[in-house]
Amino acid sequence: MRLFPILSVALVPVLLSGCVASKIVTAPFRAAGTVVETAVDATTQTQSEREEDLGRKVLAERKKQRDLCLDEAQNKQERRNCKEAYERDD
Repeated sequence: MRLFPILSVALVPVLLSGCVASKIVTAPFRAAGTVVETAVDATTQTQSEREEDLGRKVLAERKKQRDLCLDEAQNKQERRNCKEAYERDD
């Protein structure tokens, strides 16, 4: 009774062509390699990505400074000066 499953598993590569059998055998390894490559790519950062992140941080900090300047302004002229000082960030 146990001989049938063992025999059927052993005959699968013989019954399938070499190309199909090799794809079936190598598929799990290819999938694992793809997962590893994707994980490594997700954790690494290129120079341009680092520069973009830094640029976003700098712009966010300047926006905070502008908002603080506008909040502390006591008249229209001071608000206008704040807007002019940070107008390139809009």
